[in-house]
Amino acid sequence: MRHTEPEYADITPALQERLEKFREEHQNDELGGVGSEVLYEDDDVKIWELTLQPGEASDLHHHEHDYFLVIDSGDLVAGVMPKGGPMDWFVGKVPPQGNTVRVPKGNTEWAYNVGEKLYHEVLIELKKS
Repeated sequence: MRHTEPEYADITPALQERLEKFREEHQNDELGGVGSEVLYEDDDVKIWELTLQPGEASDLHHHEHDYFLVIDSGDLVAGVMPKGGPMDWFVGKVPPQGNTVRVPKGNTEWAYNVGEKLYHEVLIELKKS
């Protein structure tokens, strides 16, 4: 799987309404993990797996460290930030061959599968960043 620059979907009025509704319904969520399951951890790295069915979202989570996301399936995934954050949301397109994306530390968000396909990624958390 190769790295390509992320491509973003246009935010239609219907999608914007869906994202606003999601954020409103989840505004009181507590912080959780960045993935569904921890696959490996040592002093340097923590490797997570995240699987989201269409319409499913991750826990609200904070990227305390730098990450690499190895995305191997999906079509559209949103990053939704709590109100008052540096941005509201974005919707990334998942290329058919998947993608590897670097995510810098600092954001707090939900990953929300707004597509029609199963979304799956492995997150590599660089604990010393």
